[in-house]
Amino acid sequence: MKNKSNSIYKRVISLALAICCFISVFALSSCSVLEKEAALTINNTKISNDVFTYFLDLAMVEEGSSASYETLVNKASSLAGTYYKTNSLFHTYKLSLSTAQKAAVSEKVNAVWGIYGDYYTNIGVSKETLTKVYTADAYRDALLVHYYGEGGIEEIPSSRLYANFKSNYLVFQVITGYFTETDTAGNTIRLNKNDTETLVLKFQNMSAMVNAGEQTMEEAADYLTESGYPGSVQTVILHKDDKSSYPEGFFEKVQSIDSRYAAIIASNDYIFLVLKGEADVNSSYYADKKTDIIKNIVGNSIDQTIEAAYTLDTEVSHSTAKGYYTLIINEKGA
Repeated sequence: MKNKSNSIYKRVISLALAICCFISVFALSSCSVLEKEAALTINNTKISNDVFTYFLDLAMVEEGSSASYETLVNKASSLAGTYYKTNSLFHTYKLSLSTAQKAAVSEKVNAVWGIYGDYYTNIGVSKETLTKVYTADAYRDALLVHYYGEGGIEEIPSSRLYANFKSNYLVFQVITGYFTETDTAGNTIRLNKNDTETLVLKFQNMSAMVNAGEQTMEEAADYLTESGYPGSVQTVILHKDDKSSYPEGFFEKVQSIDSRYAAIIASNDYIFLVLKGEADVNSSYYADKKTDIIKNIVGNSIDQTIEAAYTLDTEVSHSTAKGYYTLIINEKGA
């Protein structure tokens, strides 16, 4: 009886093991069946499908959703090829991103995800995907500085960089006053004559006090607030082509002010107290704009360098790519 019980027990154990093995094999084979083939392979490197989908969607934005499947896949492959080259070249030179550059990537990702997160989720593009592609954009800027910055392969003289900065940027502190206000109905109305004259007089007094060394700009802003007008001081670095932040001609008027001098600039709707600064070669304002200055000087030369860095062997799995193409088309049409 005991031997019979042992025999039955062994059979049960064997059957259980067989079932477990069968389940394991099925699970593994199911994973391999469900795992999609890479839609794009570049130089024997499989580009992740979420990245390919991002570029396919971007291609549709640039070419229009009415463009043919072939046109869109070719465009997506080209965009992904640039992404591949940028990543490869960045790592070849063993470059790294600064903390500020990483923070800028994160800020951009969060801003875009806040608006388009649901859409991207529906087409299989994650927040991590956006981080990958926007990080590659930051790699491009790092390569730009590596080639043309201090000690770079094609270094631009620092004197030329600083001269460009001085010609194109102004650094100043500003307090803004308003010749308009909002009424109880939410309408914007102009100040009456007495209030307008009072505001102008206050700005004249503030200007005199700052230039006499009796007030800082921060103290002038506090004085304005205490007298019943909204007042705060901002430090601004302004590019000459920025036409949206201030009234027409503002850049030129500030440019004509002597450094360390507080002057009043008025327009139809605003009055400004401006204290012009002096950003030298060691200032953080100059350092923060170096990449933009290099871009301004060399244009798209770094893109040509990146494109010429590698020859690509590209393969597209159309069975996979068409699935993502259909997914995007359906989502855009929803």
